[in-house]
Parts: sequence; C-alpha cells; structure tokens
Amino acid sequence: PGAVAGAPAAPAQPAAAPAQSAEPRASMPGPQLEGSPLYVDAGDRKVQVLLTMNHPRVVVFGDLLSGDECEALIASARERLPRSLTVETKTGGEALNVDRTSDGMFFTRGENPLVERIEARIARLLHWPVAFGEGLQILRYSPGAQYRPHYDYFDPAEPGTPTILRRGGQRLATLVIYLQEPEQGGGTTFPD
Repeated sequence: PGAVAGAPAAPAQPAAAPAQSAEPRASMPGPQLEGSPLYVDAGDRKVQVLLTMNHPRVVVFGDLLSGDECEALIASARERLPRSLTVETKTGGEALNVDRTSDGMFFTRGENPLVERIEARIARLLHWPVAFGEGLQILRYSPGAQYRPHYDYFDPAEPGTPTILRRGGQRLATLVIYLQEPEQGGGTTFPD
C-alpha cells in the first residue's frame, strides 16, 4: 500500500511581510528528505520514498502500512461508514453535498492499539505531534463515487471557519493512504 503526503494547494495563512520584518516561520509537517533517501524511519517501520515533487509539494511513499494493517482498518471501519459529509464553510457545521459521494468515518485518536500504532508511525514520519493531527478517516468509494476537486484547508475568509478551527485547528497537510486496490478506476488527481 502506498501513501501520498502533500500540503494544501492554497496558503492557510496570509503571506508573510517582507523579509526584513518577517517573523520566523513555524515548522510544517513533513518527512526528512535531505539527501534524497530511498527510505525514511517511521519508528516501527522503514517507509519507501517513491517520488517527491516540490511544486506542489507531494511525496509518494510505499509500505507505510502492511497488508494486514490495511485489512484490519477496513474491517474495523466497515460497519461505521455512513454517507460522507462536507464542512459547511458558511456555518461551521456539516452537511451532505453532491460533490462528495463516498461513505466515511473517523476513528477517535488512539481508539485502539492499531490506530494508536499507525498514528505514532505517521507522527514520526511527518515530524508532527499526534496531538496536532485529526483522527484517522476511512473512506469507501463505491463504483462511480467521487469527491470533486476541493481544498483540504479551511478558508479564513469564510464565516464558519472560526467554528471549524475551534474543533481541531487549521489543516496544514494531507496524508492519503490507499488501503485497497480496486479492480479498475480509482485514484487521486491534483487538477491545479
């Protein structure tokens, strides 16, 4: 199974002031890729680095999860997959949206030993504390299901964003893990 890590396609905060008055930038989540390593240490597992891009920032990993871990996540989530909701940026709530037709659920952080182990692995891989991440989200895309192009960050100009940010903060990066290969179709595209 592979995984993709990337930053949002649009800035989460306004651009910094000119260099002479700019404050130091806070660190961002991401793997240590200096020297172009073939593998990175994720604590309990070495993860392959299959591809890196800088603009947009995309890293493709291999072997982030074992086949058994993928199967166990699927089995744990199977009975907990209602139709996925999207965030309502006007109100800060959630609603069904025709642009997103998957089924999905979130594990609470540290919900079981498997989830806790995977969260720790991701935190080590991306050099980002578990406490700053969301719970693992499992999505099932049946034939024909999709999530149309969107941003994973929350637009600060939208009136519902303060409510959303109180629940878990701004999203700075996204990690996508494919748990199962379809017989045909499937995939993630970055249209911009």
